[in-house]
Amino acid sequence: MPQRKRVGSCRPALQVISKEGIHTMRKKKIITVLAAVLILAVGVGVGAYAASNFGTQADPLVAKSYLDQTVTPKLQAQFQTKLDEQVQIMEQQIASSATGLNFTTVSLTNGQTLKGSVGCEIILRAGTAACSGTSGLSDVTDGKLISSGTALTANHLCMVSTQGDGVKASSSVTLLVRGGYTLA
Repeated sequence: MPQRKRVGSCRPALQVISKEGIHTMRKKKIITVLAAVLILAVGVGVGAYAASNFGTQADPLVAKSYLDQTVTPKLQAQFQTKLDEQVQIMEQQIASSATGLNFTTVSLTNGQTLKGSVGCEIILRAGTAACSGTSGLSDVTDGKLISSGTALTANHLCMVSTQGDGVKASSSVTLLVRGGYTLA
């Protein structure tokens, strides 16, 4: 059989394709390596900047152990001190107002006058007495106003609404009083 002559060879075309493929692969590797080096350089730069600007001796970073062992106990001690001071102040206020929460027994002789401060409460327990002052007393039990000179009813709660109003004894009197008052 007669041999045919080849018109063209595939080999040169393959060589061209493979050379271009090799060049493309080399370019990709070079770009990848350059990108990795660039990323590494940026990371090192940021790390160097952070190391030079943070955690210096003048402005150190705070360790958790320092917070746990030094700062927290100090803050707790300061808080406890302030809390104790406030509790003591409130206890003093309660103790000083506790005397105003209870009635005090007051005895008056004939002609003696008790003058109450505004809000003072008075209960006539024994004897006879009349309202004294300008505005009179509020009889809280009956819901009425007792004018000056009117006799008080025993065991009725009366309240002073004007400073200086009160009770004038017309015999020996026993009163229960809650609030500020003076005797005249």
